[in-house]
Amino acid sequence: MLARDLQSIVIYDQEGKFAGVRRPNSKLPIDIDGTKIVIVDAIGSTGLDLKTDPGVPIGCAGFGALMLTTCISFLSHTQIWALQDGTSVIIGGKTNRAKAEFPDDMNRLLDRVPELVESSRSKQSDGISG
Repeated sequence: MLARDLQSIVIYDQEGKFAGVRRPNSKLPIDIDGTKIVIVDAIGSTGLDLKTDPGVPIGCAGFGALMLTTCISFLSHTQIWALQDGTSVIIGGKTNRAKAEFPDDMNRLLDRVPELVESSRSKQSDGISG
């Protein structure tokens, strides 16, 4: 059977020879190898099947989370810490972006920190008066 426009259906036998043309619901039979065929109706089909997938919202949420974390990974962060060991202070830090500029930024920051140097006289005077 071959239906191009659902208005008429062309019928061929098992050997591929033309047997006839019928309109749906015409109730006129076509005899092919002793079998009478009557075309009652023709229904078009595209081959597409619409269905729902319960996993689509989960997949979309996962994709959204992936996009959010990707954007967050582009944010720059820097950590700076200091450790005092007696009279010496050790300062360190790390960054995830602009690694070449980080030492210059660290030096500029340390230049703004005031130095406190106590003279040996003030320590002695504190010990005598106290």
